[in-house]
Amino acid sequence: MKKPVLWIVAAAIAVGLGAWAWRTLISPPPYIEVEPLSYTDFASWAVIPKETPPAVWTDGWAVDVFLVDSASELKGRSGKQLDKKEQNARLQGRMLEDGLQAVGPVYAPLYRADAKGDDLARAFLIYLKKHNHGRALVIASDTALPDALLTELQEEPDLMERFGGFYRLGNQPQSVLLTEQADQSMDSYCAAHLVESDTCVQDVATTRQGGFATLSPDSALDESATEFLDWLEANASPMAEPLGDLEEVEIVDIRRPGDTDERRAKKKTNRD
Repeated sequence: MKKPVLWIVAAAIAVGLGAWAWRTLISPPPYIEVEPLSYTDFASWAVIPKETPPAVWTDGWAVDVFLVDSASELKGRSGKQLDKKEQNARLQGRMLEDGLQAVGPVYAPLYRADAKGDDLARAFLIYLKKHNHGRALVIASDTALPDALLTELQEEPDLMERFGGFYRLGNQPQSVLLTEQADQSMDSYCAAHLVESDTCVQDVATTRQGGFATLSPDSALDESATEFLDWLEANASPMAEPLGDLEEVEIVDIRRPGDTDERRAKKKTNRD
């Protein structure tokens, strides 16, 4: 009597494994389409300061970190899978933030896997417009940076001056490719003084802790940030506080008593 039971159990297991293999390996369901992210909403960031740091024209030079983390890539075949991915992105971002805060406040956007270039470029522009306030910045990443993001570094000369280069993250950071094109040098995105000092790209080693990446204790990022701030103090002029948006003012026609439209028309007729 035992053999038939065992055969039934084995058959059930085989059927279950076959269904699992079909769903996950042979014909998995399509990925869910993720709605475009709005980076004016704090929920679209894995990490962002709770309060905006002081502007450069208020407290002088300071450095921000714009973090592009591969864990912040949103992709899932179900709502549950996508929620878990987002939760892990936020946890991973906070783990890296703990070490990167030695440089300055951290901004790490979430982004869609199928729209990486568009999302990261938009997030970077929103960061510059709403959060940066003339502060210096570095870009930290453990994955390739899309051309759409890198191009923004070259758009404004003053941005290039206060850009402190790239932090390449990983347990073997030298193996991380920071551009989408293998033959492209990162030096073209850095100011001359960073290229000359060979600090355009700085390798920052990470270790694993509880399944998440954290910065190695010997990363010495505080020393790197101090050297960059010293250079800014000696060589760069902080941005002045913007005057704000221009307001259109209606020009009022000032007239003497009795100077009416009718009188002006009569004078014009007499001259003609």
